Amino acid sequence: MAWQKRFFEKNKPVHVVSRAVVDIFKNKEDCYRFIFQFYASNLGKRGFNVLSKDAIKIGQALLWGEKIPSRFIIKEHPPLVDLIDFAQVINHYHFYLLPKIDKAIPILISKLNNGFAKSFNFIHNRKDAVFGSRYKGILIRTDFQSSAVTRYISIINSLDVFQWGWREKGLKNPEKAFEFLKKFEFSSFPDRIGERKSRILAPDEVLERFPFGGGYDSKREFQKFTKEFLKERSSQLQYFLE
Repeated sequence: MAWQKRFFEKNKPVHVVSRAVVDIFKNKEDCYRFIFQFYASNLGKRGFNVLSKDAIKIGQALLWGEKIPSRFIIKEHPPLVDLIDFAQVINHYHFYLLPKIDKAIPILISKLNNGFAKSFNFIHNRKDAVFGSRYKGILIRTDFQSSAVTRYISIINSLDVFQWGWREKGLKNPEKAFEFLKKFEFSSFPDRIGERKSRILAPDEVLERFPFGGGYDSKREFQKFTKEFLKERSSQLQYFLE
């Protein structure tokens, strides 16, 4: 199914990707600032006079499930979306979203990209555009699609940070790849396997509606699948070398 540029309806899950024209996730500080900007945009906007160092600390706290001081967020409405999966990959991000109102996604992405671009340019002394073409999205209609999107976002895209070009040549070390995924803060994989409980993700009752989202068995199943997947992609490297 082709990517679609359109408004999306309430309670219709969507896979969204937005690409930048520069490497916005080259360092952890910008990654944390992005997490904070997402959280603020989903609820309203950033508080007044939030310093860069504050945004970094807030982003870290949100990823690790900590509460943040209310002064850093100006709440203007309930959350626009529930975030099911995400990955921040070098120059773009992937979201698996469940809109809570009609047109929630274009509203959120506009606030997020514009807000992050403004802070990114200020911090890096830039004046040019940060994001390229408009975001793209695709409706997720089946459980099979849902499982595929979770794997694609939290595993496949995250591995691009671990080893560039692995999709064509195979993984060099599946064990190290799994350890990377477990510790990679800027994706939902640690949450999916129970290593973390990020505050930016949807509540448990929402995640349980999607494959690999609920209790202990599904987390264990997801880990098993991931290890088998990584091993298979390592075999691909052996074939390439031969």
